[in-house]
Amino acid sequence: MVRKLQYIAELERNVQAVQAEGSEVSAQVEFLNQQNLILSMENKALKQRLESLAQEQLIKYVEHEVLEREIGRLRTLYQQQQQPQPQQQPSSSHRRTNSRDIESQFANLSLKYKDANSGRDPVTGPLRT
Repeated sequence: MVRKLQYIAELERNVQAVQAEGSEVSAQVEFLNQQNLILSMENKALKQRLESLAQEQLIKYVEHEVLEREIGRLRTLYQQQQQPQPQQQPSSSHRRTNSRDIESQFANLSLKYKDANSGRDPVTGPLRT
């Protein structure tokens, strides 16, 4: 009978120890879940920032290309003006058309990039949430 009581007391101590350990592990799991949530939100914000930077980079690239073309056009125009030629100048409507063409090309490139990349991460592919 004494052995039985000792065995029961030992089992009760073991149960209390396991319960205490379970409470500690439960608190650790809760902390890790909170950390995971915070990291997930930070990851999402970083992905959005990365996408924004990629779009800004594309816009700057397109702007650069447009400006390079304009520089080429102006250099050609300057060179043509430096050469003696008969009085032939392009009409002002022709110059406006070229300017509008460049602006529309820029707008089209921006829209194409946005459509092609909507819903995807520019570095890793489709966005993961």
